[in-house]
Order: sequence, then structure tokens, then C-alpha cells
Amino acid sequence: MQRLVEVGEGRTSDAIVPGRLRRARDRFVASDPGLVRLVSAARAVLAIASALGVEYLVASVTGAPPLVPMMLGAVVAMLASFGVVDATRGGQALTLCCLPLAMLAGMGVALLVDRNRLASLVTFVAVVFVAVWVRRFGMRFFVCGMGGFMGYFFALFLNLRPEMLPGVAEAVVVAIAWVLLLTLVLLPIRNDRVLRRMLRSFEARLAGLAGTVLLLADQAPGTAERTRAETRLRSLLVRINESALVIDGQLGTPAAVTDDDTARTVRRTVFDAELAATALARVGPTAVTHDDGARTILTALWRGRWDTVQELADRATGATGPGPQRLAVDAAVLASARAEWTRAAGARDPGRTGEEPHDADADAVEFAPAVQLFGGNLPGSAGTVTRLHRPPEADRPASRLSLTTRQAVQVTIATALAIAAGDALSEQRYYWAVLAAFIAFTGTATVAETVRKSAHRAVGTMIGLVGAIVLVPVLGPDVAVVLPVILVSIFGALYLFRLSYALMIFFITLMLGELYALLGSFSVDLMVLRLEETVLGGLIGCAVSVLVLPTRTRSAADEARRGLLDALAELLAATDRALRRPGPPEDLRACSRALDAALHQAMLLGRPLTRTWLGSAQDDVVRELTACTAVADHARRLARSAEGVPGTAALTGACARLAELVSSAVAGRPVPAGSCAAVVDLLVGPAGGHGPGAALAREAGLLAAELPALLEAPGLLPDPAAVGRVRGPEGGPTAATVTVVDRAGRQFDRVTTGDDGRFALRVPPGTHLLVAAPLAGGAAPYGDHVPLGPGTVLPDVVLGPQPVRERARAIGRGCLGHG
Repeated sequence: MQRLVEVGEGRTSDAIVPGRLRRARDRFVASDPGLVRLVSAARAVLAIASALGVEYLVASVTGAPPLVPMMLGAVVAMLASFGVVDATRGGQALTLCCLPLAMLAGMGVALLVDRNRLASLVTFVAVVFVAVWVRRFGMRFFVCGMGGFMGYFFALFLNLRPEMLPGVAEAVVVAIAWVLLLTLVLLPIRNDRVLRRMLRSFEARLAGLAGTVLLLADQAPGTAERTRAETRLRSLLVRINESALVIDGQLGTPAAVTDDDTARTVRRTVFDAELAATALARVGPTAVTHDDGARTILTALWRGRWDTVQELADRATGATGPGPQRLAVDAAVLASARAEWTRAAGARDPGRTGEEPHDADADAVEFAPAVQLFGGNLPGSAGTVTRLHRPPEADRPASRLSLTTRQAVQVTIATALAIAAGDALSEQRYYWAVLAAFIAFTGTATVAETVRKSAHRAVGTMIGLVGAIVLVPVLGPDVAVVLPVILVSIFGALYLFRLSYALMIFFITLMLGELYALLGSFSVDLMVLRLEETVLGGLIGCAVSVLVLPTRTRSAADEARRGLLDALAELLAATDRALRRPGPPEDLRACSRALDAALHQAMLLGRPLTRTWLGSAQDDVVRELTACTAVADHARRLARSAEGVPGTAALTGACARLAELVSSAVAGRPVPAGSCAAVVDLLVGPAGGHGPGAALAREAGLLAAELPALLEAPGLLPDPAAVGRVRGPEGGPTAATVTVVDRAGRQFDRVTTGDDGRFALRVPPGTHLLVAAPLAGGAAPYGDHVPLGPGTVLPDVVLGPQPVRERARAIGRGCLGHG
């Protein structure tokens, strides 16, 4: 063991300061996976600064006043840099070309109504509705909607006249042309480089985990320091999982890797490294206190000396005690996985190097990422909330509205109220209230998100106001001094956007103060007025989000939890199939990553519920989220343990039963008390054995032990399902597909009956067309309009004998007419 310590400490010639700088660098890299925030903010500032210069040069050449073109150029560059997130250059070019058309269209509409103030304000409300409603068609339309809104807004702000339109159009086109050249030719985004930076961030987070384990081992139990270290360790595990999910999403972007085999290799190695890191966090504190070699391995990992980690782990395989041995094995897995993903992600395109292309298996399934990234970041809650509003309810017509339509209605009402209230406060600056109300619904989907964003905007504006009042008199109106401060403020706002919206607004307010100083209109009263208008608009946005077509945070969190259970059911079913059918296994890691994506949504939407409005903790929500995390962790290990394991009756039966229980909960059927405990009892014997089957049984048992906290959670199950049974012509149960559509042709639900012919449907109350089509021949389909609703028990559906051709044709025509 002394030899291990000597090997670990034999390379300590680095000075203390370089070591600290390296760790500071690692913390910085770990805080920003792929350096996405840093690169995005830097590109945006460069685009804005260069667009200002280009517009100034063009205005100087043409003899036009430079102020308006420079303002428009800056706005166009910011919209293009911040909103254009297409994965391909062609998509980015198309979005950038659509942006000026949307801006000029907004300006054109403003010119049509500029002579009548009331008409221009009413049209402003209509423009806001359209700008939000078109988001349903995708991110490109989101950017175009923002462009149209900004075009109309600037036309009012600049008091645009028809004779000014050609010059304004020229400024917009010049800005777009420059941004196209800058982002697509001079500074294109390389997805392969982004992936390598994300992997480097993942490595830094693994190193941070090792350092936290060392810190935890040195703290006495029961102390405040140990509690803080344990909290930090749990937080790091969550961040490692999020980083792994981001990498999985990046693997699906064009040209990130050379082929699908490489993508699967990176997914596998990152997956194995994450599981090893989780195990290391469990055994590390105890192993370090009993074995110096374990401390040496963790120290090398903390310092990022991966070659040394591999060497130490290989030498420590004979260490005494299960803890140090397990730590050595996990460290070896980490080092091996890191080496493999480094080789895979660093591989160049064979077509450019003259190497022979890789002969991929023609039957291999195409790689599909578990999540679609949004500008290099994990998506927000919009996807989950969209699912929440998809099923219509007959007794609540408003529930038929999609998320984008609901938000368009909300923003329209909020904008109208903000115009009225803001205009009463200041006829010239009412647009600050309008912007606060409009932006409150941008990037949010629930009441809690909207309220939180409005509150942070008010706080950031207030702090920025104080900063501007102090800073502006010091710097003065000198352009050479103020312009760099404005650009630095823009960088700070964009870099901190995803960390703290309040800090972003602080920098934006500081920038506006400096901008008004350049224009010669800065005053304390003006900044106070901005704060008043912003708070007013934010309050209106909050009120509308609560009172008009609200999306309750609890409902969204319940939908996210159902999505988590749905992904878990798919993983369990895939595990059961892999155990039953030897041969090429299904990609259980893909199912696991899909579960991680669902976990991210559950945590994102559940966190606001962990605290009441008064700040006290809600223990039931905390327990549910803790159970979600534990279930996902055991499911990952279950998927890993199932690879290459021959299925026994106990293992396959347990996985199938767990999948059935989870699927029943998602479908709205109650889960009998003790069902999960029965699965645990089934696995006690296999879990006590040895070998891969025992490890799988243990993870399945731990998973079953955590499930009751989710399957029995209040609010998880929707209203009771409508149930029934399908019988064949002879009277026995038969397998069939049961479909329900309403009179307007919308499909409510489509299920396949069980072996006993029973089915359960999720439908709103009302009379709907029910069609039952047999899965095998020998019977005719059934179709009729029947009263349905939550809890309805239908009479047995009896299929007629063959042949009944005319009735089958009639039912087919009815289904096509309602498809």
C-alpha cells in the first residue's frame, strides 16, 4: 500500500498556484457544459459590436444619420445570436433570412395605423397575439414572431414615417447580411468541438465529485461541515447526470460524431462512467478512512491525472476490504471509459483523412438522442405542459386550447391591460410595462414560472437602477468609455441568463442607463419610472397567468411524474424482453437516457412546489422528488445489470410485473397496496446469490421498494378510466384494438385489450364513437356511439361473426371520416 501512495504522490512537482489555477479552470468548465453559455455570449457581443461598426460605416458612406441604423443593427444581431438555434447551417441561414421579413412586416403594419393612436395600440395587441401564437410551428416561427413584435415596437418607438422605411429596410438587410457572414462563414459552430468541450466538462465534474468525497471523508459525522459536504455531493451527482444527458443530446446533432456507432460508443462509456461515479460516491468516504490507497486514487482523480488513476486502480485490485476494492474497480471503469470516449470523440471523418470508412452493421438501429437540446441546453417545461393540454375535456372547452394558443390569449390580455395601465402612468414610456408583461410569458409555461420570472425582473431592475445611478455620473457621456461598458453589460446579461434571470436584468438595466447617458436623456426620475412600469407590467402578467387559462404548477408536475413513470415502464418492458430473448440486446441505455430526460422534467416542474408561498418546505413534494431520483438511479443500474444476463423465471416475472404495475398507474388504474412489496419478496432469493443475476435482482428489488412512493402519490392518477370487455362471436374473450373518437373526429384514446378481453380508456364525459377491431380474423369489427366518461363500466362489446362485409365497410368509412 505504501507503494500506491508513492505512485500517487510522485508527480507533485506542480506548484501550488498552478494547481489552484487548474482546479479553478476545472470548476469554470464544469459550471458550463460545452462552454455553451460562454461561447454564445461572446458570439452575441461580437455580432452586436461588429454590426454597430458595419452600420456606422454604411451610414457614413451613404450620408445617412447613423443612430437609427446602429440601433436596428444591434437589435437584429441580438435576435439572431440569441434566437437562431438550428442545428444545421442551412437551417440557420433560412431562419436568418426569415427574420428581416418578419421585422419589416411588423414595421409595415405599424405604418398602416400610425395616424391613429388608438388604432395603433389595438393593432399592437393583435401583433402580440400573432407573435405568440405562431410559436406552435417551431423555433423558426418563434424567432419570426419576436422579429415581428420588435419591428412593430421599434416603428412606434422611432415614430417611423413612410419615407424612412427604405433606410430602415436597408439597415435591417445590412445587419442580417453581416450576421450571416459572421455566424455561417467566419465563426461557424462546430458540433464536434462542442461535444468535446461537453465531455471535458463531464470530466471536470467527475473530478469535482472526487474532491467532494475526500472532503466528506475528512469531516466528523454530525457536524455542519459534513452536512454541507453531503448536500454538495448530492448536488454534484445531479449535475453529473444532467451533463451526461446534455452529451446524449449533443450526440444527435449533425456532424457531432462520424457515425452512429461512434455515438453509441460515447453513450455507453458516459453511461458506465456515470454509474461508476455514483458507486464511488457511496463507497468513497468509508474507503478513504480505512485505506490510504483509496485516498491516493481519489486525489489523482481530483487533480485530473487520468493516467495515474488507471495505474493506481490496476495496482489496487488486491486491496484489503470490499470498500477499497470497489473504489478501485470504479476508478478503473472511469479511467477506461474516459480513454474510450476521448478516442471516439476525437476521431476524424474518414472521408477527409483517406482512411477506410467504418463498415457499420447495416441492420443497426439509427442512433436517436434521448433529448433534443435547445441552443446546447436541456429543454424547458414546454414539452411537458404541451402534453398536459393535449387531451380535450368536453365540460371545459378552454382545455381544448394548446399551450401556444393559451399563452397567446394570456399575453394579449396582459398586453392590453399593460398598455392601459402603463399609458396612465406615462404616455411616452408605457412600452416598458408592455415589455414586462410580454416577456413574462416568454420561456415560461406554468404559473410558478411566470410569477418567478416577473419577480426576478422586478428585483433585477431595482438593483440595476441603483447601479446605473451610481455608475453613470462616474463614467460620463464619453462614447469611448461608455460603449465598452455597454458591451460588457450585454455579455454579462447573456452569460448569466440561465443562471439568474435577475442578474441578467441587472446588466440590461445597467446597459440602458449607459445608453440613455449617451443619448443625453438619463435621469434618476427616468430610471425610477422604468422600475415602476416594469413592476406594473410584471404584476399584470402574474395576475393574468393566475386568472386567465392558468397552467397550474401542480398539474404540470403531475404530468411530468406520469411521463417519468411512462419512461420507466418502457425501460422495464425492454429489460424483460432482453432477459427473455437471448441475442443482440436492445439498447437499454437509450431507454435509461429517456428516463433521465423525464426525470429532468419532473425535477424542473417539481422544485417550485417544494416551498410554499411563505417559504416553508413541503415535505410530501420533497419526498416525491427524492423517490423520483432514487427510482431513476436504480433503473439505470437495472438496465446496466441486465446486459448479457440470462433471464430466470423470477427475474423476468419481476420485471414484467413491475412494468405492468407502472403501466397501470400511468393508465389511471389503481395499484393495489402491497403489489410492489410482493415483487420484493419474489426477488429476495435471487438477490442473495452471486453473479450478474444477483446484481440484477438486487437492483430490481431496490427499485420495487422505492416505487410505492410514486405509484401511491396523491395527484398522480387522473380520474378513473372507462372500462369494458370485448367478446368474440362465440362469447369468449378476444384480443382487439379499441378506439374512441368524438363527433368532431378527434381521437381520444386507442388501446389493445388484454388476454381476458378487458380494456380501459381515458375519455372525457360524452357520447363518442367506439370502434373495436379484432386483432385476428374470424370476427367482424364493432362500431357504435356510446356514452362514455371517467368511471364508466361498459356492457360487453360483442363482435359479430364473419362475413359482415357491409357493416365492416360502414365502420371503415366512419373511422376514416373521423381520422
